[in-house]
Amino acid sequence: MSITENGRKRVAILGGSGFTGAELYRLLRKHPHFEVDFVSSESKAGFPVDKFYIGSIHKKKPGSLKFNKAAELDGHYDAIFSCLPTGSLPKIIQHAAEHTDYIFNVSGDYRIADTDLLNRHYPETLKHDFEGGWHYYIPEFSEINSAVKVVNLPGCMAVATLYTLYPLVAHDLIEGRVVTDAKTGSSGGGKSTTEHHAERSHNFRAYKVHGHRHKPEVEHALTYHLDRSVNLQFSVFSLDLPRGIMATSYSLLKEHVTDVDVKKAFYSAYASKPFLHYFNSGSGSPMIKTVVGTNYAEIGAYVEGRNCVSIATIDNLIKGAAGQAIQAANLYFGFPEEAGLQFEFEGAWP
Repeated sequence: MSITENGRKRVAILGGSGFTGAELYRLLRKHPHFEVDFVSSESKAGFPVDKFYIGSIHKKKPGSLKFNKAAELDGHYDAIFSCLPTGSLPKIIQHAAEHTDYIFNVSGDYRIADTDLLNRHYPETLKHDFEGGWHYYIPEFSEINSAVKVVNLPGCMAVATLYTLYPLVAHDLIEGRVVTDAKTGSSGGGKSTTEHHAERSHNFRAYKVHGHRHKPEVEHALTYHLDRSVNLQFSVFSLDLPRGIMATSYSLLKEHVTDVDVKKAFYSAYASKPFLHYFNSGSGSPMIKTVVGTNYAEIGAYVEGRNCVSIATIDNLIKGAAGQAIQAANLYFGFPEEAGLQFEFEGAWP
């Protein structure tokens, strides 16, 4: 272990100049048990970190930490948080793994085990040898696997979709085809997105109707955790918002399954989860505005006859990426799950 002088664990961020890297740095700066000692950016190398992040520009005395290239990573870190673009981590995975106990990865490279699916969606994963092993980890559903080097977090739209389906599949309440539409804010495309503001602003449109790589991830996650398959139609839509996701799943309940059965399934699955807020009947419904700026997910399920509509909302950059990575690291290192994430809604209402 690499304990710093103030007793906190030493961590690094790879890909620190993107939206997710910025959120990780912002959150980890206030974390009681982690201290950031290295932040990489190929384009910002040598630039002071605190002068780059919007959340730091008003500090009277910015810190001395500067961006470095990923290849300059040296020494030992208790954890590395990788926010590199998909396809980048496999190219340096061996080097990074030599300098840490765990890599908490928010990109897609190690989310799927199926070789054919990897070739189709994450081809770089198979081009680079790595013997450290990886584990697909959802804090609310997964067991800790301390034998692997890479702890891979789910995609933002994938995890929101899983929150809508997990109790239904776990309790074997649905049958037939499931249709999910996931609506996402513009930050989900990262800083390199080619979508122009004029196309997105004051608009709502289909982004990818078929073939999105989060579809096989959802199917894989349900099979991996519950050993049950789902016939899923998954489509993604672009919202005129900077951040936030709403995933809506439409499913058919099995005969004799009641509204009470659905309520019990969701309540039993989520009642003890600190960041999952399940709306029971009459208590409201999920919204994007009330989760933006937090690590919370809001979830609701609504039944009419055999038709079930389940909804989940999250902040794609926090619960869908940076916050969930910190949540996972807390659990892996034995810290309270909510450590460093106990902040309330940071925006304004209404």
